[in-house]
Amino acid sequence: MENMRIAHISDLHLSPVHKRSNIRRTKALLEHIGRMGVDHIVITGDIAANAEREDLLLARKLLQSQGLLDSRLLSLVIGNHDVYGGVHTLEDVLDFPRRCRKTDLRKRIEQFHDAFHEAFQGTQFAAADSPFPYVKPLNDLLIIGLNSVAAYSVVKNPVGSNGEVDEHQRHRLDRLLSFSSSQLSNRIVLVHHHFNKMEHTTDGTMQSVWKAFEQQTMKLHSKRALMKLFRRHAVDVVLHGHCHRNVAYTRKGLHFINGGGSILSPDSSLLHLNILHIDGNGIRVRQHEISPQTERRGAQPKEVISPTALIAA
Repeated sequence: MENMRIAHISDLHLSPVHKRSNIRRTKALLEHIGRMGVDHIVITGDIAANAEREDLLLARKLLQSQGLLDSRLLSLVIGNHDVYGGVHTLEDVLDFPRRCRKTDLRKRIEQFHDAFHEAFQGTQFAAADSPFPYVKPLNDLLIIGLNSVAAYSVVKNPVGSNGEVDEHQRHRLDRLLSFSSSQLSNRIVLVHHHFNKMEHTTDGTMQSVWKAFEQQTMKLHSKRALMKLFRRHAVDVVLHGHCHRNVAYTRKGLHFINGGGSILSPDSSLLHLNILHIDGNGIRVRQHEISPQTERRGAQPKEVISPTALIAA
């Protein structure tokens, strides 16, 4: 097994209009990753803030400036903000459900693929009508990309942030993995939505009310069936985002790593980064906390690295 280092980031929420500080923070994060000399970068969705073409072109420009628009260097999957956008103004609060209802999911997936088409070169698609699911052989590693953005539903997905990898996509994935080389030592899944339960308080405050609302509108439907499929095909680790924090956890014998706190974490002063080390002994992960030090021109960012943890042998 050839040694590899993979950087995992997520939830950049880029827009030339909304949350412009995300542009600066993403640029600092990508530059830091560039100095680390990793072999590959994966981004697990919510690259755009508002699902606008201009958002994706901005992300494309940032990636291009770092020389990353290359399938050998970059893999990514789509998130709900890349399809439905989000709520950014008071007017959006009332209009957003209507916007979700009118969104053409297929067209938004095509827009996402077109914006980053170089990253999909050399991948194997399950069908010609969609870039998801896909598999990408990379040395002794198989990267598996899924779309977990659910179609609009007045009951199951009223504000576009719930997820689902439906039976149709699971069947395509099962077939795709059945024909993938069994000689590849490690298998990593990229998907946007999380598999763990979100923490929330029950103290009766508005914050707890909002957290309860989040739990109902940030679900991944049919995740048990999906995890069963992962186990059957010997997936080593699942990388995702969606919740804005960086944590590693285990469910039903599967290992998960969340990169959603890359630039939008509870500690807004820090950037976060997951680094996966892959070698003949398995997969290990280190979580990095980075202080950008933007107040001094030319200053190198400060970095705190968590102990290395073995997540798959």
